[in-house]
Amino acid sequence: MNTFGRGCLYIIIGFVLLFVFAFVAGRAIHIPWFITIPLIVLAFWAASQRKK
Repeated sequence: MNTFGRGCLYIIIGFVLLFVFAFVAGRAIHIPWFITIPLIVLAFWAASQRKK
């Protein structure tokens, strides 16, 4: 459960950073699914490595 919570936190932080970047740039950011899904998997992998 600890890994799941940390993974969700990493994803939320990533989306907040993208939102801030879009706000500063003044335009919408479109990320395709084939890039988004591996980033989500990477966030949970990084969370699981933190526990070890």
